[in-house]
Amino acid sequence: MPLIRFISVAVLCHLAFVSTRFSASLYAIDKGASAFTVGVILSLFSVIPVLISVRIGRWIDHGGPFIPTTVGITLTGVGAALPLVFSYEAADLAPLLVSASLVGTGFTFAILSMQHHLGDMSAPEKRTIVFSWFAMGVSVSGFFGPVLGGIIIDNFSHRASFTLPLAVSLCAAFLLFISQKNNKSKSNFSSPSQTINPFQLFRYKELRDVLIITGLISMCWDLQNFVIPLHGSKIGLSASKIGFILGAFALATFGIRLLVPLLTKYVTEWQLLISTLLCAAVCFFIFPFLQTYLFFILIAFALGLGLGAAQPTIMTLVHSTAPQGRVAEALGLRLTIIHGSQVILPLIFGAFGTALGTSAIFWVVSVLAASGVVLAVKKQKHLRARTP
Repeated sequence: MPLIRFISVAVLCHLAFVSTRFSASLYAIDKGASAFTVGVILSLFSVIPVLISVRIGRWIDHGGPFIPTTVGITLTGVGAALPLVFSYEAADLAPLLVSASLVGTGFTFAILSMQHHLGDMSAPEKRTIVFSWFAMGVSVSGFFGPVLGGIIIDNFSHRASFTLPLAVSLCAAFLLFISQKNNKSKSNFSSPSQTINPFQLFRYKELRDVLIITGLISMCWDLQNFVIPLHGSKIGLSASKIGFILGAFALATFGIRLLVPLLTKYVTEWQLLISTLLCAAVCFFIFPFLQTYLFFILIAFALGLGLGAAQPTIMTLVHSTAPQGRVAEALGLRLTIIHGSQVILPLIFGAFGTALGTSAIFWVVSVLAASGVVLAVKKQKHLRARTP
């Protein structure tokens, strides 16, 4: 599949995912759900993926990306349709719970296929550039998902906002079909090997360090999608304004990813990750003090600049440190860690926020990000000492 078409499918799949997650959280808040209930809904986006990501990765390693991507788009479309078909009066929040599970699982199928295929089709020295383009596409979808969702909510209804991910899923399916139909190249994938415990990958120290930092950065990334709508609703912001705040974050990630290929000429991958975690620690500490829309959107933009450089950097490190023939499996393990944090942390912080308020959530995340800075600095010093 041509690179530009594959990235386009990735953008559409991510747009469906982020718009569903945004609409689901605000829909639940609008119906009077507590912070803990919202946390449960957001956790369900990751419950099934945390169990099957590694198996999906093995499937992709041995069979290629087309069928898993097709499965992913189908699950996402079905999940997005449920809140449209079943109203709150008829089924309470049940459609949101099932929708979150289906969309989260579908997105995992699709994103793993894309990440593996992009790395597989690019030369090692070009991977940072390729993943930067991929990440910029994801930033575009990350911007339009909450922005368009917020506009639809304010002008129509919360249920109507689910038409966006449904329509986008149909577009992604059509583009994938056209791309595969026109793809004449032969697949060259390894045959299945004996079953191996995926957690044996932690024996590779270089990969293990990358996976640990991945978990911390993912925590910062995904919790901003959880706590910003909560805090924004608390201070009286409309759905459109909350959408634009999340959109500002995505816009900043796009801008910084334009510069990642240039930045890597002057700084190492680990120096970029140190900057990412430091910026996150500062921004999350400041968030609870924000009471106006303008300052909220500025800090969200700054957070996006910090976290935006992480994804292409981490994807490059995973591809360079994973054992040969187990790259998609390593990517699956990475997603398992990410989804594990997405299952556990919203529940913990949802209960924490219900008891102590959203400010406490921001500050705990700030402390955890700061601990990641310490780990990344030690790694950078180790690599510097090892370099002749």
